[in-house]
Amino acid sequence: EKYVHMFIFSLCTIIPMGPEDVLRKGSGTLCEALLMVEACTKSIICPNKQKDPLAKFTPKGNLLESETYIGGKVECLETGVYRSDIEYKFDMKPEGFQNLIDNVDRVMTFAIEVEGGIDRRKITNYDEIKAEIVEKLELLRDRPKRMETPYVYHIDVGAMYPNIILTNRLQPSAIVDDATCAACDFNQARNGCKRKMQWIWRGDYNPATRGEYDRTKEQLSRELHGEDSVPFHELGDREQAAAVSDRLKLYSKNAYKKTKVTE
Repeated sequence: EKYVHMFIFSLCTIIPMGPEDVLRKGSGTLCEALLMVEACTKSIICPNKQKDPLAKFTPKGNLLESETYIGGKVECLETGVYRSDIEYKFDMKPEGFQNLIDNVDRVMTFAIEVEGGIDRRKITNYDEIKAEIVEKLELLRDRPKRMETPYVYHIDVGAMYPNIILTNRLQPSAIVDDATCAACDFNQARNGCKRKMQWIWRGDYNPATRGEYDRTKEQLSRELHGEDSVPFHELGDREQAAAVSDRLKLYSKNAYKKTKVTE
């Protein structure tokens, strides 16, 4: 209590983190954690967090250390949150719900096996859950015009921190090209929906080529690592990626006199 404010301990009661994490994490990360807790409690669907591969390469084959996009701006059409205790009008498309019903098996299988990492055959109540989902979707399909209290929350994206926006890939999904606009029913000048933005990719990558990366990885695979002399193939994926990255930096420092190129 002498060094940590009591408010930090109070935050730990609503954010699923220890005092040290609450104290050290940025406010954007804490807001994100709180949103996820509330979403789980209220059964609100949220997009999965984007996970980048451990080893990502540029089009030229260089090992990518970090990347970001600059120049884009986030705008919110209606600021605030649609409250769940006030009724709103909803006008939904029945064909959209029919499409969801037709693809229930594919979506559930993807969620269970790809995202959850569980064999679908091990789910004992799969048919029961599927029938429950289909029933709810059919109710929405058969009565698309509704006036009711929603579980749909509209978050003010303008208040979210840029790192969360980039982490969840909120912006690139809204980027369209001329072909997309040509097929759109709302492609009219009076709608004012088009806004051209100059996106610039910025990344840091290792100057070593893909061939040099492969040779470095092959060399490490013949070595023992750590105090316990563990073979390379027995290390975890993150440990392997870190070992390759460190060795490649050392190689680039000697061969190219630099370990990072910013573009």
